Amino acid sequence: HSTRRYSDQPVAPDLLAHLLTFAGEAEHLSRPGARVAMTSGRERVARVLARYAGVYGLVQGAPHLLVGLVPEETEPALLDLGYVLEQVVLEATRLGIATCWMTGSYRPDRAAQEVELREGEKVAAVVALGYPRGDRWARLHDATIRRLAAAHRRKPLEELVFSGRWGVPWTPRGADPVLVEVLECARLAPSAVNRQPWRFVVEAEKLHLALVAPAPIDGGIVMAHVALTARELGWTGQWTVRWADRELGATLGLPPSVVPVGSFS
Repeated sequence: HSTRRYSDQPVAPDLLAHLLTFAGEAEHLSRPGARVAMTSGRERVARVLARYAGVYGLVQGAPHLLVGLVPEETEPALLDLGYVLEQVVLEATRLGIATCWMTGSYRPDRAAQEVELREGEKVAAVVALGYPRGDRWARLHDATIRRLAAAHRRKPLEELVFSGRWGVPWTPRGADPVLVEVLECARLAPSAVNRQPWRFVVEAEKLHLALVAPAPIDGGIVMAHVALTARELGWTGQWTVRWADRELGATLGLPPSVVPVGSFS
């Protein structure tokens, strides 16, 4: 879950170095791919998170900030950013480090000033990094924001998954337990304001992904959850990206407003 109030405790340098190395070695969906940089220091991070005239957003006190960079602002590049950066977020979570994704509530111009950009690179997202405050007011604040954002809610799989073609009902009852677990972990993935824009079409040995809203970063995030869970459970598949592929959309019977993203097999 997202943490929005952070303690004064910094993350140890060796753990920060590990996360950057992990990011550099993470699997990608495309090349040239997204890149993850970092800036540290509460004042420097606060400057990036200041919305306007020194007024800060909902995330306060973070000692570190992961900065997601894309070589170009295209949907496939943003898809790759979500895929790579979510792997780093999950690794940080495994290490006991709190995080909070941000794709809008920050100053990308100031984030760009805090890291060394390569030619053509753009800042596309940031992730706060640190340890949560343990006082009652911080817990109350985070719980309130989660309720307002409906972050504790997730659609049931029956609303997110179709069988063979768009609109054909699917049920986890009697389905392959590995597939069900993969879909369940995808269902729990984070998304902007908890929109859960992803939909899946199950077809034989393939899992197809589509988005009901043009949210490529969210798409990359859920693709990471699928790939990591499948790997853990012994399903040796991989993603083939087919962003806005009309042939795939027609095969799956997708409505015109739904964007085909790719297939996992």
